[in-house]
Amino acid sequence: MAIRLGAGDDKTVTRRILFYLIPLAFLATGFYYPLFTVIRTGLVAGGRFTLSPLRTVLTDPYYLHLITFTLKQALFSTGLSLALGLPGAYVLSRYEFPGRRVIRSLTAVPFVLPAVTVGLGFILFFGNNGVLNRLLTALLHLPAPPLRLLYSLTGIVLAHAFYNAPIVMRVVGAAWEGIDPAFGEAAAALGAGKTRRAVGITLPLIAPAILSSAALVFVFTFLSFPIVLMLGGARYATIEVGIYTLVRTLLDFRLGAALIIVETAISLGFSYLYLKAEGLFAVRVQGERRRPREPLLSRRGWLKKGTIALYGLALGILFLGPIGAIIVDSFRGGTGFTLAHYRSLVSLGYNPFLGTSPLHTILTSLKIAWISTALAVPLGLFVTSIAVRRSVPARRVVETILMAPLAVSSVAVGFAILRGFSHPPFNLIGTVLAIAVAHAILIYPLAARVLRPVVEGIDPELLEAARSLGAGKLRTLLEVELPLIARGLLTAVVFSFALSMGEMSATIILMRPGTATIPVAVYSLLSARQFGPASAMATVLIGVTALAFLAFERLGEELKGV
Repeated sequence: MAIRLGAGDDKTVTRRILFYLIPLAFLATGFYYPLFTVIRTGLVAGGRFTLSPLRTVLTDPYYLHLITFTLKQALFSTGLSLALGLPGAYVLSRYEFPGRRVIRSLTAVPFVLPAVTVGLGFILFFGNNGVLNRLLTALLHLPAPPLRLLYSLTGIVLAHAFYNAPIVMRVVGAAWEGIDPAFGEAAAALGAGKTRRAVGITLPLIAPAILSSAALVFVFTFLSFPIVLMLGGARYATIEVGIYTLVRTLLDFRLGAALIIVETAISLGFSYLYLKAEGLFAVRVQGERRRPREPLLSRRGWLKKGTIALYGLALGILFLGPIGAIIVDSFRGGTGFTLAHYRSLVSLGYNPFLGTSPLHTILTSLKIAWISTALAVPLGLFVTSIAVRRSVPARRVVETILMAPLAVSSVAVGFAILRGFSHPPFNLIGTVLAIAVAHAILIYPLAARVLRPVVEGIDPELLEAARSLGAGKLRTLLEVELPLIARGLLTAVVFSFALSMGEMSATIILMRPGTATIPVAVYSLLSARQFGPASAMATVLIGVTALAFLAFERLGEELKGV
């Protein structure tokens, strides 16, 4: 199946039909049909169209509060992510210092780190009896606890900034780093000072990247679920938590479906803004030259270096504190260092909390991750092949339809599959396959994002040269195209695997006894106040994710050299 399909004989036409038909059939079965059942549940009662559930959601004070608070926390989270991410983008793009490449690589860690581990880390580090409060009490002799951050809007916003500030750093930093210094040099020659150059040249050039990252962060925080569920409590519930409560606890599928319709409509609007901002970012105004980075450890500018050091300390506390607290807690027992929490992962003592043994939960997570990766990467490649082919009619419309899962929350996807796969011919609820399909639907748009620049980079002349030498489409695919995108495919595989391992939102809707995954197990143990085993399980998850991430970064670096 060639990535770039051209006109040809009947066999070529047959292959082209299969190329479109197979992935479209999967998407129709795994996403659009279940989503249609959700819409029908919210709008049809007794075989008749009704707006009653929607009217309830849009007029009831409780649901209006959910909607307004969701927008409010997403706005605050986006603002803090920009406030933390933009200085980091400036430092990484303008200065050279020891460990810069490592720090830049680590900015991708929070994005692939499971949200449930972040929630646990914030509880252990920022909680009322957490590491930070105990340290402040001991050093400053303040009444305990000096900081009350969790189970509040502040805690939710901080955790969201943990996740999304690195996105701002990477997106804006890449744009900042790529600005041709010729623009600033020309302005300086005409008498423009530093401030005027920054406002008149640098800011307009990086503004599309800022808008793109801000829109992306807003969508992510608007659809956030595990962080809010763990750190917000009932008082600070969002739309996602409301949907989960209606569907999983109250079994009110009709109101749950109506709330999903409202949420999806809002997220589609912001996803459209993101795509528009991304389109602006795609307009290349950078030249071939790159401004050389200044050595940060030079003797001049001690005030600036001191400010950067304080900024780095604040980021270190925010990013390293929670993860370090989890790892330390996993080895901490009543008398000091212990491996008891890790030994419990292979015991049967926690079956009542998980519905199965912790070891079986780990194996289930690995199985689901591999199945979902095997589904998501080919789907991502299919979407990418559509996006890069100008010959496809209404290409942008088709691409938008295929990337629609980006605008649908994980909880909504889980509920859609719950409704769509709960009766013949797709009676798969309670199976590993149903969870894997949900993960694949959520992951493949991100896999497509990883693959797109790789596929776009293929020189068409190489393919034409291979065919002019007598190579058929299959041989061209195997010997030319696949070697050219091999590293990109491996990167997409590792990235998809890591995301599936950390997915909790759809899983917690679809799971049944025996199909719990590591993130769900961490949440269950945390709910039972079993912090030690929860930390051990989370550390295992962090380890698997870190290994996948290191492979992802290594492959990404190698890919740049191709």
